[in-house]
Amino acid sequence: MKIWIITLAFFLSGCAINITPDNFIYQDDEVEKRLDLAHIKSKMHNDSALTTLSELSVTTIDGVVLKGLKLSHKEALTNIVFFGGSGMKISTSFGILDKFSQLPANVIWVDYRGAGVSEKKSELTIENLRSDALAVFDYSSKHLPENLPTVIHGISMGSVLASYVATERPIDGLILDSAVSSVTELVDNLVPAWSTLFSTVSVSPELAKVDNSQLIKNYKSPLLIIVAEDDSITPVTFSQNLYAAAQSPMKTLAIIQDSDHGKPMKKTQTIEAYKVFINQIN
Repeated sequence: MKIWIITLAFFLSGCAINITPDNFIYQDDEVEKRLDLAHIKSKMHNDSALTTLSELSVTTIDGVVLKGLKLSHKEALTNIVFFGGSGMKISTSFGILDKFSQLPANVIWVDYRGAGVSEKKSELTIENLRSDALAVFDYSSKHLPENLPTVIHGISMGSVLASYVATERPIDGLILDSAVSSVTELVDNLVPAWSTLFSTVSVSPELAKVDNSQLIKNYKSPLLIIVAEDDSITPVTFSQNLYAAAQSPMKTLAIIQDSDHGKPMKKTQTIEAYKVFINQIN
């Protein structure tokens, strides 16, 4: 997560630093030209005969072209709209698709604006990302099978976007993975208390309003919260607090053993919990 770079700069500078969307959320200096689908597909081994990959693009309300891919599964029982963590680009993080291919699911994953293969604009705001997330979901609603339930899965920063979409669109299930509770709490967790003796850190008002615990209070459909036992960035307590705040009558908290931040999907325990969740919503 880009916050580690900010924290290091903070220690070295010995001065005040203000965390804003531009320095908190990963952006490439130059976006990539295209995805190498053949290479990605060659690295997928789980149920590869049942899955196909295709490229897609979504144009946002302010004219930015977001690009990504669709994983189609011949025996799909659900649709998944996936929002990755900050800096989690398809070109470098596509290994997670091999894990998704173990599920009976179609998946749509789009790079965030200014990262990977999605276009970039000079300014980045939380409202941009929220609007983009809705655009991706609306695209998915038109290009995934209508007869299957739709689940939103968000990892780390993507968990906040997933919860936001879940409050704005009708969905059948929500999965929060390595979830952020709030940006302020995240920063407090990452910046040691002793460092305030030398410098000060503040969160911009725009980021300070990002509070997943408030969003989750308005969500009523099935919920699966996944967190790594050894997560030091978004620790188990974050997920426990979100679970307590959730009003969903069908909710599960899965604490994944021997795993770290953003990596629960690598574990069999997570895949099994995911399969149970898919069966529940079906």
